[in-house]
Amino acid sequence: MDNTKLKEIIKEEIREIKTTHRATVLSKIANKYYKVAPKSDEKLLEICEDLIASNNIDLFSIATLWIKKRKTVINIKYFPIIEKWLYKYINNWGMCDQFCYRVLNPLVYKYPELFKNVLSWTESDKTYVRRAALVSLIRTGKGIRVKYDIKKVFIVVDKLKDDDKLHIQKGVGWLLKYTYQANPEKVINYLKENVDNLSRTAFRYALEKVPKETRQAMMKL
Repeated sequence: MDNTKLKEIIKEEIREIKTTHRATVLSKIANKYYKVAPKSDEKLLEICEDLIASNNIDLFSIATLWIKKRKTVINIKYFPIIEKWLYKYINNWGMCDQFCYRVLNPLVYKYPELFKNVLSWTESDKTYVRRAALVSLIRTGKGIRVKYDIKKVFIVVDKLKDDDKLHIQKGVGWLLKYTYQANPEKVINYLKENVDNLSRTAFRYALEKVPKETRQAMMKL
């Protein structure tokens, strides 16, 4: 089945969705049509780019689910294509986070050398490329967690803690919140040292996993 026809069939099925459980239905549609998706990784990436470029969040979701399912695409040789998508197509909060969880995060964790790219994202003039530098370090699946080198986490946070965009500030806080779970003492110390350098939004988000008494004391700093 050629890519254009497959895309149109999927679009038609999506139009028929009449349930509030949209994510569940989209997952089923993704699994259904993955069976007839291109077997070649390169061809799969071609149709995924077509779906992503549509600026339709449902088609975007199908594409990211397919990439997550095709483990052989999580390969550094395809990273230039995927990074191009980040800069070219990711233009809102929902797309950014979904793209990070399903596509960027597995690559960033698998290939430590990509940290230099993560750092370059912090310098972008595109809000959601900068947010990706934060969210791509957060793992999802069996719970949300951060198992990345904490020194590198703090480097990324330092790069973006003065950013004036709300979704960046929330991203800073969110990354620190889940980093706290594996490194509570280091995160608390970082927060104490940067109480005057972090926005209250980022600071508050970062404390959400902290025990109540400690959280209340920290908020008084």
